[in-house]
Amino acid sequence: MGIQDIVQQLIELGYEPQIYPESPNYPGGFVSFKFKVPHGRFIGQEVEVALNAPQFPMIPPSGPYIKPHLLPIKPFGPQPPFDGIHARMVPTNDFQYWSRPFHGWNESGKTVKDYICFLRTLFDF
Repeated sequence: MGIQDIVQQLIELGYEPQIYPESPNYPGGFVSFKFKVPHGRFIGQEVEVALNAPQFPMIPPSGPYIKPHLLPIKPFGPQPPFDGIHARMVPTNDFQYWSRPFHGWNESGKTVKDYICFLRTLFDF
């Protein structure tokens, strides 16, 4: 369960995951992978997506950590895509956190493939 499950599923989907070590505030560490944005204003750009999900698959990853910074830091406000962007400095200082909960997780198959489908929607602007 947790990061190792994500790593295995990413490998099965053809991604090359990288693991970042855990820290006191982020148990289990992070797993990241390269993701080519399929549509929207960043179409074709390759980003690194880092996920922290120590209780995967029971609980989905918290919103993704994206590298490089694509949007201005704007932690407050109710309207994605431009609100809810945080500078959390993890897993490295190069990432920004997009507060984007996966509200349909319990209705999904609770897999990395489901999360990647959700991730695709985050760039649809």
